[in-house]
Amino acid sequence: MNQIIDQTYRVAIYLRLSKDDGDFSLSGGGKTESNSIHNQRELLMNYLADHPEMALVGEYKDDGYTGTNFDRPDFQRMMMDIRKGLINCVIVKDLSRFGRDYIDCGKYIEKLFPKLRVRFIAVNDHYDTANQGHADSLLVPFKNLINDSYSRDISIKVRSNLAVKRQQGEYISNFAVYGYRKDPENKNRLLIDNYAASIVRDIFRWKIDGYSPNAIAERLNLAGVLSPMEYKQSQGIGFETSFKKSSVAEWSHVAVRRILKNEIYTGVMVQGKRTTPNYKTKTQILKDESEWVRISGTHEAIITRTDFELVQRLMQEDTRACSTDTAVHPLSGRLFCADCGAPLVRKTVSSRGKKYIYYICGSYKNDSSSCTQHRIKEELLHSTVLVAIQQQVALLLDMEQALKKVKSSTWEEAELRKIDQSIEIQEQIVERNNSLRMGVYEDLQAGILSEEEYASLKEDFSARIAAARQAIGQLQSRRSAIQDGLGEQKNWLEQFRQFAEVKELSRKLVVSMIDRVSISNRNEIAVEFCHKDQFQCILEFLEEQKTAAKRKENLTLLPRLEVV
Repeated sequence: MNQIIDQTYRVAIYLRLSKDDGDFSLSGGGKTESNSIHNQRELLMNYLADHPEMALVGEYKDDGYTGTNFDRPDFQRMMMDIRKGLINCVIVKDLSRFGRDYIDCGKYIEKLFPKLRVRFIAVNDHYDTANQGHADSLLVPFKNLINDSYSRDISIKVRSNLAVKRQQGEYISNFAVYGYRKDPENKNRLLIDNYAASIVRDIFRWKIDGYSPNAIAERLNLAGVLSPMEYKQSQGIGFETSFKKSSVAEWSHVAVRRILKNEIYTGVMVQGKRTTPNYKTKTQILKDESEWVRISGTHEAIITRTDFELVQRLMQEDTRACSTDTAVHPLSGRLFCADCGAPLVRKTVSSRGKKYIYYICGSYKNDSSSCTQHRIKEELLHSTVLVAIQQQVALLLDMEQALKKVKSSTWEEAELRKIDQSIEIQEQIVERNNSLRMGVYEDLQAGILSEEEYASLKEDFSARIAAARQAIGQLQSRRSAIQDGLGEQKNWLEQFRQFAEVKELSRKLVVSMIDRVSISNRNEIAVEFCHKDQFQCILEFLEEQKTAAKRKENLTLLPRLEVV
């Protein structure tokens, strides 16, 4: 098409604005004036006013969509209208508004539009397929390539800027997570939303009490509690989600699980979990957990660390309530046969109009020859376990009182010494296994090992190194906590105050205190408590202090020697 054809063109004006290609200020977050939707529209309407042979059919606008691909809703709608014959001319402000991928831009402008007999105009680039010459055909690919390079450069800058914000503990998501709101004076800071936070606390409390995520969701819906999406919209926040399946979004087990697994409620900001391979694709890939940015103390916690970790344990156990119950039984998932290790099964027996509840060996239930019955009444089991817990709590509270008599600095110094020793051991493991891994490679090159033997040994050494490095990370976190006055042992002891006057076996009590309860064939009950390492650590420390105090006392009783 070297000459403008004398006809009336059915025109579509296409407008686009995106933060991904530099159309938003990195510092202020505001749109650049030159590329605003309003200014694009005004420029194109002025152009149409000077060309009476053009009749505007429709406006197509993608506000907030990247130019690095053409997967944009209004662009696709425009292409459908073109294929229907409703449009035969497309006008944009410049080539960068059309797109920033030089290959795809060239495909549309140089191949698809001519095939569909569509005229294309980029006003500010003075490009018009109806009167283009040889020079124009060479110019367009270069301009598209420049736009593509510009997009790549901006993408790098945006990624770098966001990485800095994450490292500084700034919240960079568009919407605050349920339970929080954005600080009106600082959009990168989270404040507690008191109403939503109370719902989050209820969700965690119900989970600890034994309710399943599905039961929690049903309870919230029956109470008329707005789902996170509906609540945000009720607050005037334009929040949308792809998970909405009806006109009014309700609570679901998925939403409850998402809240229960979110570490942000402990006051820890975890960001950078996902990334994209490059600036041209929006496909999200999950990064290795070691690469996540985790910053503590960026905002106020809604849930204690103790309750959060407790819930994570319960989520892993995935205990299920009976179909007739709303919650799991207090000892569910904790009862095991001392002889074969199989879980004990709860069984209800009716006799003379009364119901009796027993626990029997799961293996015996399936195959009576595999083990013995281990029949024990639930009432007896509950009372025995309760007494054991009461004794353990009393002991722990006594230990807490003993610790209070010890200077805090003494405690911290002892803890830090042990942690430093453990870190040193783990670092030696890393160093030793690194050397071994290098050694097997040399053996491979020398022909001593086969490829299969090398691969197996390498995998083994790498796994040991990874485990040691993970242990080092955990130890360093503990060290930092103690230095900040948040020693986990002291905090751990403090949590048992709530159980000081406990009179009844509850789910929260069990999951907070007990790892395992074993029942033998003779109905002998063995209770294995949680936090064995912390208990032993404190016990050893108190014994050391007792020994040191006794030694000091003996020294003071020694007779003084006089120098003659």
